[in-house]
Amino acid sequence: MDQNSIYEFETFRLEVTTHLLWEGETHVNLPPKIYRLLLYFLQHAGQLISREELFEAVWDGRLVDDSALRLAVNSLRNILHDDRKTPRFVATVSRRGYRFLADVTVKRSGDDRIPLYYQPKIEPSSAWFERPSELALLQKAFLQAADGERCVVFLSGERGTGKTTLLDMFLSGIKYPDLAVLRSRCVQMHGSTEPFLPLLEALERRCREPSGRTLIERLDQIAPTWLFQMSNLLSADELADLIPKVSQNSTRRMLREAAEFFENLSTGSFFILIVDNAHWIDEATLDLIALLAFRRSEARLLIIVSYRPCENSAGVQRIEKLREELLHRGVCRELSLQHLAQLDQVEFPEAE
Repeated sequence: MDQNSIYEFETFRLEVTTHLLWEGETHVNLPPKIYRLLLYFLQHAGQLISREELFEAVWDGRLVDDSALRLAVNSLRNILHDDRKTPRFVATVSRRGYRFLADVTVKRSGDDRIPLYYQPKIEPSSAWFERPSELALLQKAFLQAADGERCVVFLSGERGTGKTTLLDMFLSGIKYPDLAVLRSRCVQMHGSTEPFLPLLEALERRCREPSGRTLIERLDQIAPTWLFQMSNLLSADELADLIPKVSQNSTRRMLREAAEFFENLSTGSFFILIVDNAHWIDEATLDLIALLAFRRSEARLLIIVSYRPCENSAGVQRIEKLREELLHRGVCRELSLQHLAQLDQVEFPEAE
């Protein structure tokens, strides 16, 4: 089976990579049996398909009652808004089986890359010209990482200084093929914090996107302990296959797997990891940033840590300690923002 195939019929399309059925812009998570049933119909559109053939294809030849097939076909008809008496899609051929009626077009997605492509969220405006020095520094860090010398940027500024807008402008201005971006956001927790929480939430969001199946498969291969933390993305069978891989789960193992995983994302592309609101960062996430910064393997990797320096939190203290260490080793850059109204009084160093 071609894992990159997309089957289109009328207003529907089925993506093999994601197992998702789309009706226009609305997607449907299909149960595994219904997915396999629909896929088999699409692969054999126009042909008479016997019940025995469907039992073999969908139930792997297991002995099941005819009622199981009828229930599955009825469920599929309901999903497709199909009428059994006047079908547009699935027709019953009395005592012989079924036939899929609609014309089916098969396309290849041609995209087995990790689905973390960044879509610009803002249009160029006058704000582009209000922070030329800051943009120049970020662009220089980008070029450094693009040459294979990974870089960490500490972006500091109080609330309202425009850290988020600056990052949006920077990302929107990048012209680079196969750019992958993961943007995470820390939140203030008044109790114990789950290790790596902002990154786990950001990854889970991307896994739920139409092409997220490729990302799930890469996690399964390289970072199964991370995928286990997002087990609600998996079917019961997939979870059963995953559990033996994570029998010795620990924060230390997650740290090692995450470093391999994020470096892998930069293979054949360029990867930017952004941690917003890092003044509320958990210790495990900051340990991962430190590990990624100090590793020596080749990677086109840029890490941006955005935080409020005057926030009275343990996170800021940990960030400042790491920043000083990375500065001493020459593997990071600093960028401190002030309110735009104060810029006339500040002289920025020229970009090299």
